[in-house]
Amino acid sequence: MDLSTVAVPHTLTHLKPLLPAPPARVLEVGCGRGALAAALADEGYEVTGLDRNAEMAAATRERGVPVIQADVHDVSGEYDVVLFTRSLHHAEDLDGILAHAATLLAPSGQIIIEEFAWERVDHAAAEFVYDNCALLVAAGLLTAETPADDLLATWVTGHDRLHQGSAMLAALDRAGSDLTTVETAILWRLLDGRGGAWTEPASRVPDALNALRRAEERRIAAGTLPAVGFLASVRR
Repeated sequence: MDLSTVAVPHTLTHLKPLLPAPPARVLEVGCGRGALAAALADEGYEVTGLDRNAEMAAATRERGVPVIQADVHDVSGEYDVVLFTRSLHHAEDLDGILAHAATLLAPSGQIIIEEFAWERVDHAAAEFVYDNCALLVAAGLLTAETPADDLLATWVTGHDRLHQGSAMLAALDRAGSDLTTVETAILWRLLDGRGGAWTEPASRVPDALNALRRAEERRIAAGTLPAVGFLASVRR
């Protein structure tokens, strides 16, 4: 199920204040199926998608976005923004990939990342994820395994092979200057977990996710949930 109609507007809301004005040249690393890249192109940006996966690259191309099927280390060129959207946490060498990204920047260019700091999840945040996941399963909107107890341990076990948010921010800071960060809600986007699948009717799922996003944002504002998501940027 394509949930880009829910996820992309949320990303754009927080991303656009960090971006230079269009028609800046943007390279989106790990563009997936190209939904965000296409939305940025609609905003007037000169966007190039990048993904190693042939299926993802083909889907991006079908949206009318130029795409490169390659590893970022194999890419050359000059861009005003190199954008990593929830792809950096899988990187084998954070410093190496960000150092190469910096070589792709025009003068005064930016590296921007959209990510999540899984290590910030506490008991309340783990309960938010897994209790709401269980509700979605009970409502017939999601098929997924939901743990019965030790929710925080389950979260840590499922994410401890990924880079921590603090490590990504430190590496980004080393790759440029003027580190800027914006905290966001993101747990609502992680409710399907590993191996979960959204069900039909598709029209009900976006409404449910938007309601959960608003609930997460209220709790972050009230201080009862940590802000796990973030965007961050540095300049060349």
